[in-house]
Amino acid sequence: MTAAGRLGNRARVLLVGSGRMGQIRAGLLYSNPKFDFCGVIDTNYDGAAALAEQYSAIPFRTLAEAVSHFSISNKILESPISVKPLALSSSTLSNVARAPLSSAAAAFSSSSVSSSIDGVVISTPTFSHDSVINEAARGGMSIFTEKPVDETAEKIRKLFLVCDKAGVDLCCGFQRRFDDSYVSAAHAVQGGGIGKPLISSIFFADHPCPPIEFLLTGGNIFSDLSAHDVDYIRWVLNDEVASVYATGTSSSKVLEDAGVHDNATMVMNFKKGAVVTLTMSRSACYGYDQRCEIFGENGLASVGNEHSNTCVVSDGSGIHSSRLKHSFPQRFHTAFASELDAFADTMMFGKSWPVTAEDCIAVQQVSDAARESCEKQQIVHLV
Repeated sequence: MTAAGRLGNRARVLLVGSGRMGQIRAGLLYSNPKFDFCGVIDTNYDGAAALAEQYSAIPFRTLAEAVSHFSISNKILESPISVKPLALSSSTLSNVARAPLSSAAAAFSSSSVSSSIDGVVISTPTFSHDSVINEAARGGMSIFTEKPVDETAEKIRKLFLVCDKAGVDLCCGFQRRFDDSYVSAAHAVQGGGIGKPLISSIFFADHPCPPIEFLLTGGNIFSDLSAHDVDYIRWVLNDEVASVYATGTSSSKVLEDAGVHDNATMVMNFKKGAVVTLTMSRSACYGYDQRCEIFGENGLASVGNEHSNTCVVSDGSGIHSSRLKHSFPQRFHTAFASELDAFADTMMFGKSWPVTAEDCIAVQQVSDAARESCEKQQIVHLV
């Protein structure tokens, strides 16, 4: 039975993670009338409590804790009622969350107890996805997760199998598929508007630049920055990457000595013949720079940058416009909202999620191949 059939016209969801992406997702969940935003889960309880308080939700340390709180018996589930979270004061919430788990939490997967929660939104670091996805699947909850689903293609494959066996949806967010400009360009290409696609040039420059401490200890540039554009261009071309050549450079001696690239380029040859160049940088001083051009036999489809405002001043010294949007929360705000709206439709009405297991696996394989290519300085063939 769908969430809409069991609980009315709102899907009851929990948010896992109170960091930067969690904060973005929280506001969007709260403002979407398709959701009943019930709780925030984070091992950093103070972070969960602060975020939950903003949106009248309840903070928890673990998913088991949250599921226990919202658990109802199977007999109650059969009744057409909706269970609402208690309205508690901040001090009471703090005491409840710090109390020992009840026996129901330890046995929430028992057939005698079910959760009234329909889905979870996972906005935590990639290494934590496995345990949360497995736990949510066991509880019969649909899952939305930030990309990537997991750290390797094989782990991603296993998690999709787990969810398939449990009969729950595993929805990975690739936001370009939900952005109006990127979608319009995709439809133009897929509809034959530019003829056969021949070459594509994609540019990704982040802003602001992460601190040097993050660059030295954080993720690889190919793993961190390439996934959204690799997924997008695979979808647009309806084709698979046959080979990858990648190289990178370091903008400072500190990064160079540590073997860390903060600028990189990938050249992807696709099976049907198209050649795609993806250039990435950790920092553009002028704002968040995201561009894509797809050139075909009969034309060109392109996606340009978005500015902080549309004012243009023309005078004797030139033509002046505003800076680019500050960063990804501003540039893709609407796309992030559309992603969650589509997740609600998947839970409530059984609509197919557009990103498949095969898509997620293929994107990870391309990112891994780029990393290997850069390390070995040679072409890596995927097929």
